Amino acid sequence: MIPTLTLKREEQLVIAYQKTKCNKAFGELYSLFYSQLFDYTCKIANDSEDAFDITQEAFIKAAQEMDKLRNPITFRFWLFRIAKNMCMKKYRKMAKESCDSYEEDVVSQDYDITDAIEKDELLERLALILSTLSKEDQDLLLAKYSDGKSIKEIMEETSLGSSAIKMKLMRARSKVVTAMNKVS
Repeated sequence: MIPTLTLKREEQLVIAYQKTKCNKAFGELYSLFYSQLFDYTCKIANDSEDAFDITQEAFIKAAQEMDKLRNPITFRFWLFRIAKNMCMKKYRKMAKESCDSYEEDVVSQDYDITDAIEKDELLERLALILSTLSKEDQDLLLAKYSDGKSIKEIMEETSLGSSAIKMKLMRARSKVVTAMNKVS
C-alpha cells in the first residue's frame, strides 16, 4: 500500500526535479505512485502487460515534460491524466485497426460490390462524424461501444455518476445520428 503522503512532500519532490532534474527526486515520485498508476492502467487496459507498458511510458513522458507542469501540487492528477490519454490512444488505435481489419474482410469476401461500397462509405462518414465530436464524447462512445464497457466501469474511470454518463452517451449518440442524417 502506498504510504500517506502530504501534498507538501509531493510538491517538494516535483519542484526539486523541475529545478535540478534530480533522478533521486523523480525516483521517489516513481516509488510513491507506481503501484497506484499501475492499478489504474490495469483497470482501463484490462491487460497487465499493456498496463505495465503504459505505466512505464507515462512516467517517462512525465519526466520529459515535467517543466510543463505549472502547479506542482497537481502532479498526481497530471500523471494519471497522461496514463489515461495513453490508454485511450491505444484503444483508438485498436479500434482503427479493427475497422481496417473489417475493411479487409469485406474486400476478401465475395460480396455484392455495391453493398461493399455502401458499407465503406458508411464507415467513412461515421469516422468523419466521430472526429468532429468533442474528445469527451469520443472517449465515452469508444468506451461504451468499441471497448464494450459497462456504465459502472465508465463511472469508475471518469468519476461521473451513472445518470451523467447515460445523458452524455445519449447526447453523443444523438449528435452522431443527426450528423448521419444530414450527410445522407
